[in-house]
Amino acid sequence: MKAILTVAAAGSLAACGGSTGSTVLGDYGGDSCTYENISLRDNGVAVVTWNGEEIALEYRQEGDKIILIKKNGSSSRFTLKGDNLVLEGSTLCTRK
Repeated sequence: MKAILTVAAAGSLAACGGSTGSTVLGDYGGDSCTYENISLRDNGVAVVTWNGEEIALEYRQEGDKIILIKKNGSSSRFTLKGDNLVLEGSTLCTRK
């Protein structure tokens, strides 16, 4: 399921299990976002709300890419554009 995602953490800190950069931390959503909410938190933790269910995932940041990783290991790559997360050019999740 594309809804359950883990976002990858920032640079080499993510690889070491460190916290992500504060510039991406926060809540994202909006009318054109597939998910009700994506909350990017410290230590590479993302909480995705989809169909009223909160799912804790991992994430990391690679440059302007935010990678959400599902429990089964598959992932979705968002592009960070200003205060927006864009998935595959069509899904736009705006910082709240």
